[in-house]
Amino acid sequence: MGAFHLAQANISTGRWAFDHWRMRGFASRVDAINDLAVEAPGFVWRPTSERMMNDLVRLGRDPMREAYNLSVWESVESLWTFAFGGIHLEAVKRTKQWFEPGSAFDVMWWVPAGHRPTTEEGLAKLDLVREQGPTPDGFTFRRRFPCPSS
Repeated sequence: MGAFHLAQANISTGRWAFDHWRMRGFASRVDAINDLAVEAPGFVWRPTSERMMNDLVRLGRDPMREAYNLSVWESVESLWTFAFGGIHLEAVKRTKQWFEPGSAFDVMWWVPAGHRPTTEEGLAKLDLVREQGPTPDGFTFRRRFPCPSS
């Protein structure tokens, strides 16, 4: 499987701006969770938070209300282990308190090893899953597609 890695993107809309006191519980965890991701087994790459925020602004989005994340992992299993464990799982369990109902979307897709997806690519993949459901071009944990053959 070394020829391909797993890209993932997710987005949620905050109930309030991230600097609002009601969002402190979320905002106070972001840096720690990002740091843990970088150290997690199977983690490959993520753009800086500043880069993603600047991209959202450039694309006419609101980085103070839209929590967007993009990263690359060695496998679905390595992403699963990180996403559903520790401080990240604790934050996931509290999403209803911080985010608009129905605003959370996530997507995964296979990329050639070494490919660094752009924010635009991640947002397009999120739109694909939202509009068409899981396909080999964009899928979810619940409906996965295997890594392409080399």
